Amino acid sequence: MSYDAIKADRQLCTGYRKGGQAAKCNGQLYRCTACSTIGCRQTYVEGCSEQAFDVNWKCTKCGALSQKEGPLNFVNRIGA
Repeated sequence: MSYDAIKADRQLCTGYRKGGQAAKCNGQLYRCTACSTIGCRQTYVEGCSEQAFDVNWKCTKCGALSQKEGPLNFVNRIGA
């Protein structure tokens, strides 16, 4: 099964990673239940143009901790 087929049923981040490897992110998306911001999770602040959470699950918009929902539209397709 191809990578595209595995990821087809998931919402993926359409942002771009910053730094030396400015490429499409394709990370999993999460929603902040405190402020409804949707974006990916990165290990450092401003790691992606559409980042919503840092490595400690802190929302980059409202600062709420561990108020995440997701990953959004996750479908386990192993063995499909």
